Amino acid sequence: MGKKFGLIGARLSYSYSPMIHRWFGDYDYELCETKADDLANLLLSTDYDGFNVTIPYKKTVMKLCDEVSEEARKIGAVNTVVRTEDGKLAGYNTDYFGFKYQLEHNDIDVEDMKCVVLGDGGVSVTIQAVLSDLHARKVVVISRKGEDNYDNISKHYDAQILINATPVGMYPDNGSCLVDITKFTDIRGVIDVIYNPYRTKLILDCMENGIPCAGGLEMLVAQAKKASEIFTGNYIDDDEIETITDELQRKVLNNVLIGMPGAGKTFLGRKMAEKQGKRFIDIDDMIIQHEGVPIEEIFQQKGEAYFRKVETEMLKLACKDSGCVIATGGGVIKTKANYNIVKQNGVVIWIKRDLDKLETDGRPLSTSTGVEQLYQERKDEYKRWSDYYIDNNEDL
Repeated sequence: MGKKFGLIGARLSYSYSPMIHRWFGDYDYELCETKADDLANLLLSTDYDGFNVTIPYKKTVMKLCDEVSEEARKIGAVNTVVRTEDGKLAGYNTDYFGFKYQLEHNDIDVEDMKCVVLGDGGVSVTIQAVLSDLHARKVVVISRKGEDNYDNISKHYDAQILINATPVGMYPDNGSCLVDITKFTDIRGVIDVIYNPYRTKLILDCMENGIPCAGGLEMLVAQAKKASEIFTGNYIDDDEIETITDELQRKVLNNVLIGMPGAGKTFLGRKMAEKQGKRFIDIDDMIIQHEGVPIEEIFQQKGEAYFRKVETEMLKLACKDSGCVIATGGGVIKTKANYNIVKQNGVVIWIKRDLDKLETDGRPLSTSTGVEQLYQERKDEYKRWSDYYIDNNEDL
């Protein structure tokens, strides 16, 4: 019988871990969403050969292990547990390797820097250990009730490195953020350990302000690589981390299609979703279903401002998801807030088509304003928002 492992946590619907471990090792891997009262019984269950551990149990699990690695004991948190041959539970910390890899792979140098860590949970103590070992000048931990907290965080606006080690901003609470990154006067690098969404509001704010930053996907894959080695006893080359991170991005990121009305976003989106095995979502269809009338009637009866409000609401719902192809309306780029919504989990693709080939039936603004004027008003935003473009003038 093959080995079986699991991920223990309080809320796991967001997790990519089973997918990652299928790539790393030949073993079963399941999500084990667990209440605190059931934690000990699950750990003792002989149905599993070991576990990864996530929020909020990394400190608690350490107390339940029979043996703890020197690194995990020093840190004070365990995120990987295996059952030894004599039935004992041995605890390890692979987050240390994961976070250190994340810093190094993104060229974020913490030596002699003042570092602020948001949160004081299990992953925070690991991050603090890494920062100390990499010779950070000072490490300040911000918590809700500690001496350094969110009410007096302004004392630390001179920090050069910021790390979010809290679940704030994690799916399904996309768009939340604990700090205003623009308040930090000498910030040189930001890490958010959250990986779903791919880009949190904190990361998007950093990108907007030209601050070097990285989300948590690489750390997730790197720590899983180290955990898989512990599970199986087999060495895995570090190059596999980047390979699997790239594969994971292709699988879980949304492809968000933008472009002029009638450019073929829906047609190409359906073809793309079918080929990639992804779910297809059409934002205009969502709006029609929500309002119960065609888009032309929404414009006529309630106006464009109302339509844009509903469009943003539907976009938020769709773009929280992962691994979808999403066709947007031609004017989605007119609402500034929509930029972060599509970027949080998406690769944005501009569908280009010659103006004389655009379909205008059932498209209110194409008819009333004219496609030439619409294009001139929107082309710069299409270009700014897009990561890639597809020329839909050829036979694809």
